[in-house]
Amino acid sequence: MDWFQRIVLTALVVVIGATGWMLIDHELHAKSSAAHTTDPAMKLQQHYAELQRKNARIFAKIIALKESGKYDAAMNRLKTLMAKHGDNAYGYVLLARLEYAQGSLTNALHAYRKAVELDPDYVDKTTPLFIGTEIMDVITKSRGKINRERKLKPGDPKIRAAVNDIYYLQRRIAGGCE
Repeated sequence: MDWFQRIVLTALVVVIGATGWMLIDHELHAKSSAAHTTDPAMKLQQHYAELQRKNARIFAKIIALKESGKYDAAMNRLKTLMAKHGDNAYGYVLLARLEYAQGSLTNALHAYRKAVELDPDYVDKTTPLFIGTEIMDVITKSRGKINRERKLKPGDPKIRAAVNDIYYLQRRIAGGCE
């Protein structure tokens, strides 16, 4: 064996050894990092669960007042809480439900719109926050009254705003953008 063959053989052994060491090192790091990271879908589910727990804790008294039929007290308490938590979309969902229960369709539609603008997950069918079916029920039940009001008061800005809210919500539920 001459000196060139020895150099080539030595280089080949070094390359094979380095490759083996890199493979073993990669497997060790992959196992340790898999133990420390969680699945992105699992993280998202945890986020939604935490958000729902937070909302249940913040708005517990309002939900209890609404379920007991004390809509005025619930509305007053909700407005106080929304002053503190104005960026919480669930407050607008509760506001919409209270307004609808009291017969104020235009205010309910506008509150649903505000909730969807703040958190589009409320109209995303893939999230546990989805309330698109609830919103569509309100739209369906209010459409007749809104159309009657529109014919009786063609220039009323509140009715025009309610119609715009209906169109916006329908677009968002159907998967469209703003």
